[in-house]
Amino acid sequence: MLIGLVAALSACSALPQPSGDAILPNFEALPKALATLPRTPTPDPAVQAATRDTHTPMPSLTPSATSTATPVRGVFMGAATAPLGTPSTRSSLQAPLIITQPSLATTRQAANPISGVNVPLIGANPPPAPIAPSGQCSVPIAAPFVRAASDPNIRPRLGCPRAEPISLTIVTQPFERGLMFWRDTREIYVLALQARGAAANTAWKFTDGWTEAQPERDPSLQPPEPLLQPIRGFGAIWRANPAVREALGWAVAAEQPYNGLWQVFEGGLMLSGNDGTVYAVAVDTNAPTAIGVHFGALSP
Repeated sequence: MLIGLVAALSACSALPQPSGDAILPNFEALPKALATLPRTPTPDPAVQAATRDTHTPMPSLTPSATSTATPVRGVFMGAATAPLGTPSTRSSLQAPLIITQPSLATTRQAANPISGVNVPLIGANPPPAPIAPSGQCSVPIAAPFVRAASDPNIRPRLGCPRAEPISLTIVTQPFERGLMFWRDTREIYVLALQARGAAANTAWKFTDGWTEAQPERDPSLQPPEPLLQPIRGFGAIWRANPAVREALGWAVAAEQPYNGLWQVFEGGLMLSGNDGTVYAVAVDTNAPTAIGVHFGALSP
């Protein structure tokens, strides 16, 4: 029996030995190691009390202020924007920038389309402010003008006379809706009669710049029969000023010289027409070009 056991052991030792790393047939064949944690002995009550007495609590931390961004100095380019998603209270439309432009001067210079000479050009401007006459006038008013000068609408405009009345040769020309007057000082007065029956109408004053070297008329302007195109000094003013041309229309008769009466006032002048009627003109007589109002024709 002993001999048989030895023979069996010899047979087992004769088996071939594995070479290299060991081969594990599956996951369950992995070796398992268990960690053994030593148990800490529970301290007795006396040790626990001593531990509590020697414990120092940590101080409470005061929260620091929330940091803010440091403002940057520079050029301001617009209003600060709200965070994304904040409803806007501003309109998306900005008010337009309104630029105010200064008004143009009362008078301008326009080239005469016929002669190329500068001719005063006047637009529609407000009449001069009324003048408050002070008491009795020191210069007497010409007899044909007294009635008109006493009119409550005219007296505040003209004021008192600045000079004695004079008798002189005046040239006039009638138009469809007004009149032109010329005198020896080369002044031309245009009186529009568009608002017939009104208390006042528009009046212009011009300086006559026409010379004999210039053409009298514009051949391209042909009025309907029997109307006329104004010529010479009257024609130059009429052609160069659309406002005057529109106000007067065509001439209805040729120029007519006559002997009339003229008197300069503080706020304008008074003159007699070729039919004896009176015109009160409230314009700046010292200016080379001016615009104002006139009252007429009036009975002397």
